[in-house]
Amino acid sequence: MVVYLDVLLFENLIVNLFLLHVTARTLRIKVKFRYMLFAATIGSMYVMTLLYPKLRVFSTVPFKIVVAMIIILVTFRKINVLFNLKALAIFILYSMLLAGICVFIQFNQGYNIWYSAIINFSYKKLMVSLMIIYMLIERIIVYIKDRKNLSTLIYSVDIILKDSKKNVKAFLDTGNELREPATNLPVIIVEKSIFYDVNLSSYDRFYIPYKVVNGQGGSLQGFKPECVKISEGKNSIDKEVIVAFCEGHLSDINDYQALLSRGVIM
Repeated sequence: MVVYLDVLLFENLIVNLFLLHVTARTLRIKVKFRYMLFAATIGSMYVMTLLYPKLRVFSTVPFKIVVAMIIILVTFRKINVLFNLKALAIFILYSMLLAGICVFIQFNQGYNIWYSAIINFSYKKLMVSLMIIYMLIERIIVYIKDRKNLSTLIYSVDIILKDSKKNVKAFLDTGNELREPATNLPVIIVEKSIFYDVNLSSYDRFYIPYKVVNGQGGSLQGFKPECVKISEGKNSIDKEVIVAFCEGHLSDINDYQALLSRGVIM
C-alpha cells in the first residue's frame, strides 16, 4: 500500500480544524485561528503512529485521550478543569460521529473495515472539500454579519473649522465617556493626519486625561472647533465638542478615522 504522507497530513489537518471549529461553535467561544491551526497540526502529526510499527503503542486509547486533551488545551487555553473536560467530551463525540459516518459509507461500498481502508477512504477527499467549504462559508457569513453590525455604528461627521471643514467617518464607541474636564464637553478622538494642512496653533489647546481598563492612563491633546455636524441618514445634528488627536490609524482597514464618545450622540 502506498501512502502519500503530505496528503495524509493535510487531510487530517483539515479534519482536525473542522472538528475544533464545530467544537468551539458548540461551546459558543471565539478562538483565534492560529491556536486552532497549531492544535490541528499536532493532531495531524499524530496520525503517523498508525503508519510506523514502532509507534503503534502510541495509538492506544489512553494516548489518544492525552493527545486530544493537549489539542483542547492548545486551542482554548483555559485552566478551568470542568470546561476542558466538557470541551474534550464534545471534541471526542464529534470525532466518533465523523468516524462513524466514514465507516458507514465505506461499509456500504462493500469494503472491509480496517485501518488501511480508512486511510485510503474513497470519500475522504469529498468530505475534506465539504469541510473546507463549510468553514469558508461560515467565516464569510460571520464577516458579513459583523460588517453589517459595524456599519450601524458609523456616522459621517463634518468638523467645522475657522476657514475650512474636514469630513470623517466616526465609530460610536458606546463604552467611551471621555470629556474635557474644564469645559465638560464630550471628546471626539480623530486621527491627527486628518489635520495635516490645518494651522492648529491658532486654536486653544486642551489636555484631556484618560484611563484605560488596565488602570494605565495619560492625556490627549486637542482643540475646540467651531462645531461638528453629525449625520445619520437624512438627519444631522450640530454639537460642541473637543477634538483630540491620536497617532496612527484607528481602523486597520480604514473603516473610520474617528471615535465618538457616547455623550456626543446623547
